[in-house]
Amino acid sequence: MYYRLCDDYALRAWKFVNHGMYHRYSPEPLRMDAETFELLRTCDGEHDLPESDALKSLTEQGVIAPCEQGEQPSEWSRWRKYPHRFVPSMNLMLTGKCNYNCRHCFNASDNADRMEEWDYDALIDLFDQMADCGFHSITLTGGEPMLHPRFADIVRAIYERNMVLEKLTTNGLFLRQDTLDLFRELNAAPFIKISFDGVGHHDWMRGHKGAEQDALRAFRLCAENGFRTLAQTQVHRGNIDAMPETLRVLEDLGVTGTRIIRTTEVPRWVKNAPDGSLPIEEYFEKMLDLADRYLRGEHKMSVILWRILNLYPKEKAYHMVMERHTDGADRPTEPVCGGNRTMMAVTCEGNAAPCLQMSDYIGHHGYRFDSLKERHLADILLGGRWMESVCANLYALRENNKTCDGCAWFGRCAGGCRALGILESTEKTGTTDYFGCDPLACLFYKGGWYERVQEKLGDFKKI
Repeated sequence: MYYRLCDDYALRAWKFVNHGMYHRYSPEPLRMDAETFELLRTCDGEHDLPESDALKSLTEQGVIAPCEQGEQPSEWSRWRKYPHRFVPSMNLMLTGKCNYNCRHCFNASDNADRMEEWDYDALIDLFDQMADCGFHSITLTGGEPMLHPRFADIVRAIYERNMVLEKLTTNGLFLRQDTLDLFRELNAAPFIKISFDGVGHHDWMRGHKGAEQDALRAFRLCAENGFRTLAQTQVHRGNIDAMPETLRVLEDLGVTGTRIIRTTEVPRWVKNAPDGSLPIEEYFEKMLDLADRYLRGEHKMSVILWRILNLYPKEKAYHMVMERHTDGADRPTEPVCGGNRTMMAVTCEGNAAPCLQMSDYIGHHGYRFDSLKERHLADILLGGRWMESVCANLYALRENNKTCDGCAWFGRCAGGCRALGILESTEKTGTTDYFGCDPLACLFYKGGWYERVQEKLGDFKKI
């Protein structure tokens, strides 16, 4: 009997990753064992296959379907192997321009004349390159990505190339029913991340009267239409006391989760709010108290406390973000950052970076990893500064950072965050060092916070 791979599935392989499958509307690739993968490769309308339980199961799952001899899978579905390493996602800054004048952000509206924006034709060329290189999911961010004049056309172009809009980062002002209707038309289900800096504080932080009500309206609209949302909250000395009420309001609106982020001492924030940042240990203390209070309540919404804890109130459980390996074992071949390893960050200027969190800072200091406006995407994926950085492993980190190499906590923290490592190394030495120490991770472990968290949250499950 003859079978073909159904049109919503595609077989893929990369250097060192021999078995992978994409579903048209799912951002993450589906991995499988070699035997199943090779069976699927024969579901090409050309092989006469004997009946088996495996074929029956794959048919029931809708992965394959019986067909006539010679009826081949679609061009997109057919097996394809790429010569480069596995990189399925891109975090793309559509524009550096924004309609809000945020007090902490380099993309603020009063900097708009200095900000670049992707030309639509150049963007379409980039999408074609991505499709040719096996990328499958895209996160759109900015600035304010929905400020781009061709935003709807851009979303359509993603799906026309069988790629997926995985996440959208926005301030919510332009998020209306017509946008959500477009997503539904395309079978798109992006995780929508909306900035919200606390009840009674959002307008001030964003420099825009009415921003708070617009954000709350956007959250409500998304919930009513069945779209998942994440509130992204900048916490500082001015709004820290409003966090409990803010979490309650967001949960009541049907928000999926909230990420609370310490507002760091970047030049714009220091100018607009001198002494506004919470010192690191005060931030740790405040977030630990908030975690204990939140987990003791009756809540459903998950909460991320930047660089410290993930809270799962339904399970009465927490995860320590700083503890990458709970067993403390050394894993020298593991990448220094799993997120950087599988998602290429691209700025509005076309520069590729390990993550957007470090892009503006390193750009300000004249450091670049690679440029998509100077090199073809396929060439970058075959080698260069960006690829070398994201593929760097923990062995390389220890080789290049003797402080980490000699630290008893390295097995648990795995060197911490590379963006913070770059920030710390540049501030201290003036040299941008991808393998620099993460000061938050060092303080967390060497300052006793690892033990304090477990003591404070001892009534809850650590996962």
